[in-house]
Amino acid sequence: MLKFLSKRKRSRNAFLILFVILLTAGLIGFFSISIIQKTSFFGGVSSADATIAKVVGNRVTVKEYKDELAKFARQLSQGQGQDPANVAQLYGKAALDQLIRSKLIDYEAERLNLEATDEEVQTRLKSLFSPNPWPGYERYRTIVQQQGSTVEQFEDSLRASITEEKLKNYVAAAAQVSEQDVEDDYRQADTNYNVRWVEVGPEKLRDKVKTTDAELQAYYDQHKQDFRINLEERRAKYIFIDQNKAGESIQVSDDELRSSFNPEAGIQQVRVSEIVVNIASTENNKTITDEKAKADAKAKAEEEAKAKADDLVGRARGESGAAEDFAKLARQSSDDAKSKAAGGDIGWVNKKDNRNTDDPLARVFSMKQDEVSPPIRKGDKYYILKVTERKVPAFEESKAQLLKEARTTKGYSKAVAIADEAAKKFRENKNADAVVAEINKQYGEQVASVKETSFFAEGDKVPGIGDAIDFTTDLFQLHEIGDVGERQNITNGFAIPQYIEKKDPHDSSFDEVKSKVEDRVKSEKAKDMAAEQAKRLAASAQNPDALKSAAESMGFKVDERTGAGGTDSIGPLVTEADRAIVHKLNPGEITKEPIKAANSDTYVVVGLMSRKDPDMGEKYKKDKRGIEDRLLQNKRDTLFSTFLATMEKRLKDEGKIIIYDDVFQAASAGAVPGTQRPGLPPMPGRGGRPRRMPPPPR
Repeated sequence: MLKFLSKRKRSRNAFLILFVILLTAGLIGFFSISIIQKTSFFGGVSSADATIAKVVGNRVTVKEYKDELAKFARQLSQGQGQDPANVAQLYGKAALDQLIRSKLIDYEAERLNLEATDEEVQTRLKSLFSPNPWPGYERYRTIVQQQGSTVEQFEDSLRASITEEKLKNYVAAAAQVSEQDVEDDYRQADTNYNVRWVEVGPEKLRDKVKTTDAELQAYYDQHKQDFRINLEERRAKYIFIDQNKAGESIQVSDDELRSSFNPEAGIQQVRVSEIVVNIASTENNKTITDEKAKADAKAKAEEEAKAKADDLVGRARGESGAAEDFAKLARQSSDDAKSKAAGGDIGWVNKKDNRNTDDPLARVFSMKQDEVSPPIRKGDKYYILKVTERKVPAFEESKAQLLKEARTTKGYSKAVAIADEAAKKFRENKNADAVVAEINKQYGEQVASVKETSFFAEGDKVPGIGDAIDFTTDLFQLHEIGDVGERQNITNGFAIPQYIEKKDPHDSSFDEVKSKVEDRVKSEKAKDMAAEQAKRLAASAQNPDALKSAAESMGFKVDERTGAGGTDSIGPLVTEADRAIVHKLNPGEITKEPIKAANSDTYVVVGLMSRKDPDMGEKYKKDKRGIEDRLLQNKRDTLFSTFLATMEKRLKDEGKIIIYDDVFQAASAGAVPGTQRPGLPPMPGRGGRPRRMPPPPR
């Protein structure tokens, strides 16, 4: 070959040139692989130096990403109860976002020459130990190491924190808070509202919705694609163990029942006396026309009623001397004509009677003999209650209920044992009927029964059972038709599922999904009905009293809340936007249009019964500076966050922020963050590129 080349110089030169070209191309391709993979040739995509993202040319490495995840793990290990092994899965995206944010801050701070100086870092470092003297470098290093960091890492976080502060100060320098902003915030927080409201939701109206087969068929025909079965469906046979029947034959001795007998817990009837104090109405006072004057008059009436009620309680309890006769006080001072004539006596009150949780009488069953309650407000009245007699049950009176409760408790344990035995037999022979016959022969007829479901998919309610996540999960983990699962808790007992049939995804027939179609139609009609009835309710009431009457006539529950602050929720109205219109009402007004609660299909009609405006004198002057500082900080934070978000979007659109998903996924799969060692809490800081740090003060 060499002789051949030596004789043919032209051919030799051409061959060498071709060889050099091929070798160069091979080397370029060879090293391009590592570039494409965002790492060196000798490191995988998840090696520590691999690039997980680029921000205007600045790299975010896998090491930085895993260090950031370690911070999340340390926080979680300090009492939040999260398994650190799941940190990458749950918080990996947040950790990467934080690192990108840090690189953005570095980039912009460097561009504007706002990076922290060595002098600023040293000054901040000294201040961390103030008012104590600098402890010396060795002690300082020990403290930093005890928190699982190094001096360089700690000081890098400190520098990053200062840099971020400087950039935020620059960006948010124009932030201002006006006097009106401070006053509005104070008024919102310190104004108290007494409100009455009615919730109209579709779930309360759904049972009233009527449908026809023709209507359902028409809806299905128009929405066939919505009802396509896109998931595997399964049908189950299951053995049901009835907890109640398992406990019916259990024998419980009288001695055991007596040991659990608590006469106080068994009280079902108490005799009650009351004193009622009305809050004087100012609604019909024609002499007051100014809205603020109306509110002031209403607030004064409430204060006077509360003061009167407090005085009566004190006299009845004997807080300033001998207790006065409650019946005499009722005859002299109660505003309820009927009970006043009877010395306050309203007779026997039964615990089993249906009453709302805010009914003052709901608390009398926890009161002692002759105990006098504090004033209890409901609507425009204060109630003062006294328990004058109690029917304390004897053991024999309570025996039947005690036996029922004991059998329920013991029945659960017995049902667990029966269900475990049935599950074992079921897995052995796969014959549900044979197992049930054997169980019932041993433990009593109808303790066990065989039931079947229709087809359903994961995530659906189980037909005939309802919500049963464990049952569904167990069934869909079975591999072969005929396989039997584990004992699962369901309503009133236990179920052992058997996988008997499946259907693959397919276009449904109307009969297959009729129940789902009916659910959808009823839900949609109930939403429309809720909106319509809420509008009718709002239109029929002109004030809070009329709202109550109208709601009760339509079968809706009326709720009230006294002393609600500007930031307090009003039923389902949990956002400030929802409540804004309520806060603008004048006392005695109701919302002209129903309010649709955020993230809900519930409508709310609200009436403002009264409002107590805040103290704009000394208290406002005292709180003003703190409110101003808080609002200013909030505005600064908002401006800075908006600035960073806008810059990030612009740079992504320009292709200057790149995230390498393959590296991110590989790094997340291999990330097992460490945990926090004992020590001082870490400095507030953020990820960023390493910097040369100045020597600390010595």
